[in-house]
Amino acid sequence: MVRWGMPPLPDDLTAVLSRAARAQRGLSAGLLAPLGLHPGQDELLRLLWRQDGLVQSRIVEALGVEAPTVTKMVHRLEVAGFVQRRVAPSDRRATQVWLTPAGRQLRTSVQRLRRRVEQRMTEGLTDRQVASLRALLEQVVVNLDDQ
Repeated sequence: MVRWGMPPLPDDLTAVLSRAARAQRGLSAGLLAPLGLHPGQDELLRLLWRQDGLVQSRIVEALGVEAPTVTKMVHRLEVAGFVQRRVAPSDRRATQVWLTPAGRQLRTSVQRLRRRVEQRMTEGLTDRQVASLRALLEQVVVNLDDQ
């Protein structure tokens, strides 16, 4: 598309990575919606499926997002009936997040959905290319987190 009489700029790596992230998030959003979930909430649930009863500060650290973001995600999941918050017995200032039976039941559906997204993302790539892509993206994350 030409805007203001100028051809579009060639995509640099940042633009390509941003487009890929938006496309992945859009696909995930469409698949998560029928389950009553929003993008990012599946990651929080994955943490709890691995270790239920995490304190919110640990979730913030594990997801690499801001505390208000986690608070909002937990609230929405709680309203939807997938998690519940409880005061941590060892530290009354901390809040633990626990799965409800409904939250536990989502596990298989979310895992299936995530496999679908990954299959779609890697269509046309060999197993070796997928392994390389994973390693390269993990290094990009390390580089960006190493501020």
